[in-house]
Amino acid sequence: MGKVFSFINYKGGVGKTTLAVEISAAIAHNLNVKVLLIDVDPQTNATFYLMHEKEWDDWSTNKGTLREVFHNFLNGKSTDVRPIIRGFDRPKMKNFFLLPSHVDLLPMDLKLASHYGVESPRAIKLLKEVCDNLRKEYEVIICDCPPNLNLITQNAIVASDALAIVAIPEFLSVIGIRWIFVIRDEIVNRINEELKPFGAPAFEGPEVKGIIFNRVRATSLHRYMMEQLEKERGKIVFDSYLSESIRIGERPEMKIPIALSDWRADEKYVEQLNQIIDEFITKVY
Repeated sequence: MGKVFSFINYKGGVGKTTLAVEISAAIAHNLNVKVLLIDVDPQTNATFYLMHEKEWDDWSTNKGTLREVFHNFLNGKSTDVRPIIRGFDRPKMKNFFLLPSHVDLLPMDLKLASHYGVESPRAIKLLKEVCDNLRKEYEVIICDCPPNLNLITQNAIVASDALAIVAIPEFLSVIGIRWIFVIRDEIVNRINEELKPFGAPAFEGPEVKGIIFNRVRATSLHRYMMEQLEKERGKIVFDSYLSESIRIGERPEMKIPIALSDWRADEKYVEQLNQIIDEFITKVY
């Protein structure tokens, strides 16, 4: 059975999508296993990391996106997500698949809250149903979450076996990390309160099993912040990290994950990504 992981952070701009895409693509290629990346973020950054706008527009119109899954859910209908999932015809990406997102998911948190109530466990279980139905087909499912802890992100948390936090080693990037632990505990308690009258087994929920640093610079501030977070959170803080680079920022335009580029100029970052993947498999998987 496949495992589900969510890449999260309360703050945006930390490169969460970069690592979600790159780690997903590299695991699929390096380990020769089927990997599904679910773009849960209405900003659709992971989607446009891998698809041109015209291609996405055609796919959205003719196949659909995660938008249809949530909309049908609100209307009491189920959706077979398999026709929505997109594969890639590049040789190194034959095991890598994407469930695209849509900007129309932006008001979905409000719609879920209005329909079920903010505290309803039902409002945060849809993505778990989707992922559970796909576990036999994919060895790894990675959810790239919005930069918040609202209901869509909570859906991803409930669906996951483990969580990975992506952060820049700077104060504003790491200050919200503790809230991820708080929200995770609140979700587990809420679901278990619902289960209690039925005598069902307790929902243990996913643990935060990795904190991965991105856009790291060789400065005393970055080294200090990394050391401080390791003292606070211990072994879940990765030793490996991804350095800041303009080349990584160019990848979404080229639609080629840097982990699979085969370009000599990318060798340093491919090596760093491979080290992150080795640690991901050890600590998170």
